[in-house]
Amino acid sequence: MPPALNLIYGMTLSTLTLLIDFGMVVLIWMVQLIIYPSFHVVAVDDFGMWHQKYMSLISLFVIPLMFAQVACHGLGLYREVTVMGIVAALCIAAAWGTTFFLSVPCHNTLTSMGKSADAIQRLIDTNWPRTILWSLTFIVSATRFKS
Repeated sequence: MPPALNLIYGMTLSTLTLLIDFGMVVLIWMVQLIIYPSFHVVAVDDFGMWHQKYMSLISLFVIPLMFAQVACHGLGLYREVTVMGIVAALCIAAAWGTTFFLSVPCHNTLTSMGKSADAIQRLIDTNWPRTILWSLTFIVSATRFKS
C-alpha cells in the first residue's frame, strides 16, 4: 500500500474506520442494554444531577467518535465510491438523524422535567434505531476491511 494511504502510525484508513465503528457499536450497545435502563433505578432526588453529569461525560466519548466516523467514511467515499460505502454513509446519516430528532429531545425532557419513567422508556425505545444503524455500519466496515 502506498505510504500516502497510511494515516496514523502506518494504520490504513480501512483499519482506522473499522476501529472507530467498533468503538461506536460497543458504546451504543452499552448505552442500550446498561446505561439507559439504569436511569430507571436512579433515585428521583438524585436524577437531575446524575443525568447532567452523565450527559457531560458521555459527550467526551460520543462526540469525537461520531465526528471521526463521519471523517473516515467521508474520506473513504472520496477515495472510492462503492455501494457498501454509500450504505455505511446512509446508516451513519440516519443514526445522526435519530440522535438529534429522537434521543436529544428525550434527554431534553429528562433535563427539564427530571426523572420520568415514560421519558426514560421512550429514550430506550427510540434508541433501538441507532443501535441497529451503528451495528449495521460496523458490519459493513467489517465486510469491507482491508488490512
